[in-house]
Amino acid sequence: MAKQITETITTADILARLRIHLNQQRPVTLHNTYQGVPVKTEAEVAMIHTNFIGLIVHPYQAVCIKHERRTFIESKALPELIRAYPISIDYTNHVVLLKRLKIPQTINVDLHHSWIAPVKPISVDIHSQEEEPYAAEMLGIAVLEDNRIRMVMAVPEDIPYVRKDMLSLGFRLGQEDDLIWVQGEVHSLVKIRNKGIKRLEVDGRAVMTDEISILAYIAKREDQIMNALDKAYKKLRKAKKGRKP
Repeated sequence: MAKQITETITTADILARLRIHLNQQRPVTLHNTYQGVPVKTEAEVAMIHTNFIGLIVHPYQAVCIKHERRTFIESKALPELIRAYPISIDYTNHVVLLKRLKIPQTINVDLHHSWIAPVKPISVDIHSQEEEPYAAEMLGIAVLEDNRIRMVMAVPEDIPYVRKDMLSLGFRLGQEDDLIWVQGEVHSLVKIRNKGIKRLEVDGRAVMTDEISILAYIAKREDQIMNALDKAYKKLRKAKKGRKP
């Protein structure tokens, strides 16, 4: 989660600054994610209205905006990222109309790092000095700055850990792969509503060989997800053409 707000700025101010991009034909940058992978491309400002703007976007960004029902606009003329919501999306001409432009107080999605969910279930053995080992299901994994590894797991609701507890996590990314260990501390532990389980997030590190295996796994999943994004765009465009009279 990223905190924002460095200065107060109205919607009229935002539109006035984006008009500079329109007049000077300078692109803005759009940020979204698709299945946990950041998608960042440039977009051309095609129209500024008092209540909305029109952008010519990359096809992949159009799919992401449809999927997330929002996008974040980056401009050197603006102090922070601007959140906006789609009015309409033209997948043939790649035109998106956006409304409700404002600076959000927080951004609850990571726009800079890939958070990869496993395709097949991955079991994680959790060890600590004070407690008996627990088995958990991996929900996601990411590699952040300084090669810190962030792991998210589903754990029993009565698990005894608290923030800052030191844990060792053992898992295999594939059935035939070597055992990988991540050593770290509890970053957060949050109850998942109506499911009787908690979401455990651990911030840690691994030895170099294990770190390389994790990075290779994330890169492979990123390729798979980007291929899925390409297929999603082609499917949407085909459906759009199919509705023409």
